[in-house]
Amino acid sequence: MEWRQLQKEQEVIHTQIRNYERFCEQKSLIEGQIEHARQDIAYNTAVLNKIRQKLDKLEGFSFMNLIRTWTGQQDELRAEKIDKAAVLELKINEAKKINQDLLKDLEQVTQKLTPINHSQLKEELTRLKAKKKEYLQLHNPAKAHKLEHLVDEEILTKQLMKEINEADEAGEVALSALGKAAASLHSAGSYSTWDTFFGGGLLATHLKHDSLDKSESYLHNAQIALQRFQNELLDVQNMSTESLHVETDGFVKFADYFFDDIFSAWSVHSKISTAREQVSRVQDDVHNTLRRLHEKQNKAKEYLVELKQEQTVLLEF
Repeated sequence: MEWRQLQKEQEVIHTQIRNYERFCEQKSLIEGQIEHARQDIAYNTAVLNKIRQKLDKLEGFSFMNLIRTWTGQQDELRAEKIDKAAVLELKINEAKKINQDLLKDLEQVTQKLTPINHSQLKEELTRLKAKKKEYLQLHNPAKAHKLEHLVDEEILTKQLMKEINEADEAGEVALSALGKAAASLHSAGSYSTWDTFFGGGLLATHLKHDSLDKSESYLHNAQIALQRFQNELLDVQNMSTESLHVETDGFVKFADYFFDDIFSAWSVHSKISTAREQVSRVQDDVHNTLRRLHEKQNKAKEYLVELKQEQTVLLEF
C-alpha cells in the first residue's frame, strides 16, 4: 500500500476521532450552560417573588406607608422595585428561551455522537500506524520519525482550518443577528422618544411596546447566536499545532459579560441607548475576533503548504 493512501486513511480516521472528541466537549459544555440557565431561572424567580411580596406590602395600609406617602418615598420605593422586577422578568424569560434553544443543540450533538464508535476508531488508528511504521522502516527508516511528525502536523492543521471555518460561519450568523438587534433597538428608541416627548398617544405607545417586544426577540436571537459562536471559538481554542495557536479567551470572557448584562440595560426605555451602545461594542468585538480568525486561517494555509513541501522532499527516495 502506497504512503499517500496510508496517510489519507489516517487523516479520515483522525477526523472522525476529532469529531467524536469535539462533540463530547460540546455536549459537556452545553449541559453546563443548560444547568446555568436553570439556576438563573430558579434564583431570579425567587428574588422576583420576594419583590412581589414587598410590593403587596407597599399597597397595604400602615402608618409607615402613610408617612412615606407624605414624603414621597413610597412612590420612589414602588418605582425602584417595579424596575427591578421588570429586569428580573426579562432575565427569567430570556433564560427560559436560552434553555429551550440549548436543549435543541444538545439533542443535535447527541444525535451526531450516537453513530460514532470511538473504541473501534482507536483500534483502526493503531493498526494503521503499525502499517505506516512498517512501510517507513522498509522504505525510509532514517527519515521515518521526521515524516511521521510532518504528517501529524498536517492532519492537525487541516482540522484546525476546518474548525476555524465553522467558527467563522457562526460569527457571521452572530453579526447578522446583532445587526437586526441594533436596528430594532434604534426603532424602539425612536418610538420611545416620540411617545415621551411628543405625546404620541395610544398609537405611539402601542408601536413602542410592539417595537420593544421585537427588540427582545432580536436580542434573544443575538444572544443564542453569540453563545454558539462562543462554543465554536472554544473548539478552535482547544486545537493547536506546533506552530499555530488561536487565542480567543478575550472574546469568550466579554461574551459572558454581555449575556448577563444586556437585558438589564434596556429594561426601561431610558436605557435603550445604553443597550444600543453595548450591542455596538459587541459587534466591534465580533468583527475583531473574526479578523483574528482570518489571520490564523491564512497562516494555517501557509503552514500547510510548507508541511507538504517538506514531505515531498523526504519522500523523494
